[in-house]
Amino acid sequence: MKYDASYETCQICDSRRIALIKTDYRENQIYECSDCSVQFMNPVYSDEYLQAYYADFYDAEGAGPDIIKAQQSDNEVKFQFLDKFINEPGKVLDFGCGNGNFSSYAKNKGWSVVGYDVDATATQKVSDKLGIKVECGRLENVDWKATRFDLIHAHHVVEHLKDPMQDLKILRGLLADDGFLYVAVPNINSTSIRVKFFLEKIGLRRKNIGKYYDSDHHVFYYAPKSLKHMLESCGFEVVFSMNAPKKAVGNSKVAEFFSYDLPNFLYSNGAFFVIATKK
Repeated sequence: MKYDASYETCQICDSRRIALIKTDYRENQIYECSDCSVQFMNPVYSDEYLQAYYADFYDAEGAGPDIIKAQQSDNEVKFQFLDKFINEPGKVLDFGCGNGNFSSYAKNKGWSVVGYDVDATATQKVSDKLGIKVECGRLENVDWKATRFDLIHAHHVVEHLKDPMQDLKILRGLLADDGFLYVAVPNINSTSIRVKFFLEKIGLRRKNIGKYYDSDHHVFYYAPKSLKHMLESCGFEVVFSMNAPKKAVGNSKVAEFFSYDLPNFLYSNGAFFVIATKK
């Protein structure tokens, strides 16, 4: 079976004020909650469908040199901000470790790294390649043996989760009391998506309707407001929120304004990240 039964309430805030806002070119229906503003696929894919999808999706050794270079730059940017909050390396959980690019980078910076992902074959490759422990399977079934992490890294993972509230509450329990959670997601309210959505609404954009939802594997869709609401509902406090910049910059005030401050004010980029702590 490809889909679960349809939701009748919002899975984030339990509101019944949900409504269809888009049927994309894959014939997937996108709903929005009027109360917390999160958007989500409804009905959502079944566990069986997603398991088969991700079995083909992951390839721990398939990244080419251009992708690896881009990932390296991305990790440099992350730590440019994380280092403002974290004084020294500790223990990090790479939640959704994928091909292990962040795990490798963090390990080289002196972090003790544990990975997690859903596909057993891919996670074994990452474990063997990096010499780190990588857990897999349903998150609620993993025995973490009272481990607590100083940093939990979730880069473009939360939009894949069918039950993000449940998983984030588990992650909160794994976070040290003075630890930090890093979450990056696509921004469904970015300038480019809002323009495309409007053009589709008035009929001037008719090809690949709603392609920006990536509904072949993304099932929840966030903006800064809705992600903050969800994290707070799970017991986190957002201490920093930022558009995902394309590259690191120096300390020039002019460079910071055009690279960070102005895009952040407009939330114009296609993705954003937050840094949060326990309440």
